[in-house]
Amino acid sequence: MDKYKLIDKLIMKYLIIGAVVILVITNYQHLFDWLALIWVIIRPIIMGAIIAYVINLLMIQIEKLYFPNKMSKWVQLTRRPVGILVGFVVIIFILVFVVSLIAPQLISVIMTIIETIPELFTMVETWIVEYEDLFPRVAEMVQEVDIDWQGIATQVLNFVNNFTGNIIETTVATLGSVFSFIVNIFIAFIISIYILLTKEKLAEQFQRLLRAYFPERIDKGVRYVAHVVNDSFRNFLVGETIEAVILGSLVAIGMWIFRFPYAGMIGALTGVTAYIPYIGAYISASVGFLLILVESPLQAVFFLIMIIAIQQIEGNIIYPRVVGQSIGLSGLWVIVGVTIGGGLWGVLGMLIGVPISSALYRLLKDNVVMREKRKNNSHVKA
Repeated sequence: MDKYKLIDKLIMKYLIIGAVVILVITNYQHLFDWLALIWVIIRPIIMGAIIAYVINLLMIQIEKLYFPNKMSKWVQLTRRPVGILVGFVVIIFILVFVVSLIAPQLISVIMTIIETIPELFTMVETWIVEYEDLFPRVAEMVQEVDIDWQGIATQVLNFVNNFTGNIIETTVATLGSVFSFIVNIFIAFIISIYILLTKEKLAEQFQRLLRAYFPERIDKGVRYVAHVVNDSFRNFLVGETIEAVILGSLVAIGMWIFRFPYAGMIGALTGVTAYIPYIGAYISASVGFLLILVESPLQAVFFLIMIIAIQQIEGNIIYPRVVGQSIGLSGLWVIVGVTIGGGLWGVLGMLIGVPISSALYRLLKDNVVMREKRKNNSHVKA
């Protein structure tokens, strides 16, 4: 009788699962709409958790330095608020410093490039015609092509006039998006402070929920996975920050020594893009090459040579020692993580692809070791 009841329960279980799967397949559009709505609602909470996680890395170190040998009441009451405040101040200062270095010069250079594009084309056309003996066919094509810069300017002006016809609607929509973003950031900021102030209590409550609602095996598994993921992200952020400071400083110092323009801006940009392993270096090098090319093509070539030399030092010495050891991941898996993450979630995916790959690699490695031990023990007993 018990056997038949067990079979009935098993059949009912799979029938329910099948019905749920059919409902999801037939109503997937409604499901996606609900998921999108849920994402909009919980987005400030996720942003707050991310902010809290980053600030927590600084806060832990600040709390260790804040009167470490004193246990008086006022020190214990102020240690956490001071750690949070200093952590936010440091992050905001770094962001303002980097943006103030990059943004003004980048805008100025972009405007200069736009202004000099007609002159650049004219200069290339004149140079090709002067050396038509070397490039006879190219010179003929250049002479045949008559670029009407006045007509292009007129078309651009017409485009601007047509665009300004909807400027009010665009402005209203932009203001709405900006206001929504500001509100989300403010809510995320408040949530992050609450998380940091009560992180020990939240961790204890989470552990109690796991113990109360799940078997001991699942409880230990979830806590172990969370521990591995936390280690991977923490080591990646710390290692990448050290590597970004070193790489950005090397580029800035090298550019100052060789008197290249935009040394501070390109150095800061290199430090920021260094958080994207391997690909970030090419991004900053490309931007730097284009900026210097506007002023001096010869200096742009020497800049590329300098960047290649620094990249060799960074790739063979700095990155393996600073980041590679901290995340325990080989270069191949780093590239795989960046590629897959970038394909799925863009720039954000490139940033988080490496620590996620590191966590998965460690979990898989530990699982393989555990299974090998089980098989070895079974062979010994047999």
